[in-house]
Amino acid sequence: MFLHFGILLLLSHGLLGEVEVSEAIDGDSRIIGGIDAPPGIAKYQVSIRIHVGEKEGHICGGSILNEEYVLTAAHCIHRKRAEQLSIVVGSQEFNKGDQRYKIKKLVLHEKYYRRYLKNDIAIIQIEGKIKYNDMVQPIELLKEMAPIGKKCLLTGFGYTDYDKLTVPKYLQMLEFITISNDNCTEQLKRSPYPRYVPVDEGQLCVQRPKNKGACKGDSGGALVIQDDKNKTLQIGVVSWGVPCNADFPDVFASVHGYYDWIQSKIK
Repeated sequence: MFLHFGILLLLSHGLLGEVEVSEAIDGDSRIIGGIDAPPGIAKYQVSIRIHVGEKEGHICGGSILNEEYVLTAAHCIHRKRAEQLSIVVGSQEFNKGDQRYKIKKLVLHEKYYRRYLKNDIAIIQIEGKIKYNDMVQPIELLKEMAPIGKKCLLTGFGYTDYDKLTVPKYLQMLEFITISNDNCTEQLKRSPYPRYVPVDEGQLCVQRPKNKGACKGDSGGALVIQDDKNKTLQIGVVSWGVPCNADFPDVFASVHGYYDWIQSKIK
């Protein structure tokens, strides 16, 4: 069973101060209620790094699909070049990581719609192959539609204090509950950003814990559940949410909705 911990969400400014999605959506940027994740709970976790000269910064999360491919959000890599980026895997600490890989290819969904964050999903192909070990393993994807009212978990390295550009030393996590897209749409109609709804079949939503939530730096990260056999399965990819611990749902790209697309890109 998942424990009740804390976490984060959404695209980081990184080194370039760049937030191309709507800045209004991303808004304030502090992890609310974040708690360190136990070692090994998210062996699929990826940190996507952007390089500027000799400096680098974490911009997004991702998940290991297999030895060559990583799943993330389209807005994380939109208008970026493969040579600007790398990935780090296998670490619970922000500034560490036994394995670092250069990027061979960036694959955005062909119908990614930046203005409204539709089809917000992408694949990264690395150079070489990821080496699996006790702290680095791929995540299996849920083929079916995610159940409603199910506990789910998100992990990431997003800012703990955006005003000070503070990042967590250790990977953070938080538990959510899945809700229906109709429920999500009705709630978000009352939010400051009703133009981003309705939530479509390529998206799924979760309800945040009260006075907790996630902000910039965790876009692209994996939302996971455990099935009846305690197998961990990915159901979503962090896309957007109303800032930051507001009482509104967070929105993800649905793994189920893009399952065939994902499989077609990693074969």
